[in-house]
Amino acid sequence: GKVATSDIVNLGYVLNVIEDTKERAETLRRAYHHADKLLIASVMVAGESTVRQFKPYKDGVITSRNTFQRYYGQAEFKEFLKRTLAETPIAVGPGVFILFKDKQEEQRFLLERQHVRRNWRQLTQREVQTSTLPIAKGLLDKHKALFEHFWETTLELGRIPANSEFEDSERLRRVVGSHKKAFEALKEHYGDKTFAAAQTSRRNDLLVYFALAQFEQRTAYRDMPESLKRDIKAFFGKYPDAVEEATTLLFSVGRPKVIERKAAEAFARHQIGEFNEGHSWIIPKSLLPELPPELRIYVGCATQLYGDLE
Repeated sequence: GKVATSDIVNLGYVLNVIEDTKERAETLRRAYHHADKLLIASVMVAGESTVRQFKPYKDGVITSRNTFQRYYGQAEFKEFLKRTLAETPIAVGPGVFILFKDKQEEQRFLLERQHVRRNWRQLTQREVQTSTLPIAKGLLDKHKALFEHFWETTLELGRIPANSEFEDSERLRRVVGSHKKAFEALKEHYGDKTFAAAQTSRRNDLLVYFALAQFEQRTAYRDMPESLKRDIKAFFGKYPDAVEEATTLLFSVGRPKVIERKAAEAFARHQIGEFNEGHSWIIPKSLLPELPPELRIYVGCATQLYGDLE
């Protein structure tokens, strides 16, 4: 998400070197107290093989430089953060977590994680049709860049943008009257196929977002960003309906047969990677955004536990 650096407190490897467990927890709590929007907490992560090289001391080790280090495992550090701050941390890398005080920023960040950026301009150009609308014949050519920008924004959202969601809204409304009129003209001009694909893609992004929120057992937010409220209304009608559908999808991911079937279908469609029937599918990371929501959720659960896919 777009957060000003002045709003961030970054608690680096300080926690690793604090011997006293109570002082370590208090340092974390103080840092979180001073954060305005979010806290980034990071520690050195190491396994048993690393820890065994050094002399045990308290809950850590004494290193070869005669300094104290408390090495954490990924899940162990996450639990320490959660227990100390009574907040749910978000893994963004090995030993690196974000804790949001601003819950609207948290929602924007998590939603942006699942928002797949697609090249709608390239896809749209393949489907240009001849328009029969008088509004399109004259105005589309005269204000081509403006209308193309609006169309790309519409496809990115999978719905008609609100006035605040399109930066050239005022100019567009002066030219054509309203966002809805512009949308109808452009849909007539380009056809329904691309917009239908954009709707499906955006709906899947939202299902993945809500499913992973359920997996993380995040409490329901009291306030949502206005754009998310619009998404829910456009694609699901009501928030409980979105959560119910996403929860059903999440539980389906726990069935190996579902994963196997979806992987086989996706491999047949993309013909990428190494598919070992009944066992595994090895794929390039770049393919993840194109996978069905079940597989994106499956990978997303692992990402929530361990951080960035790197």
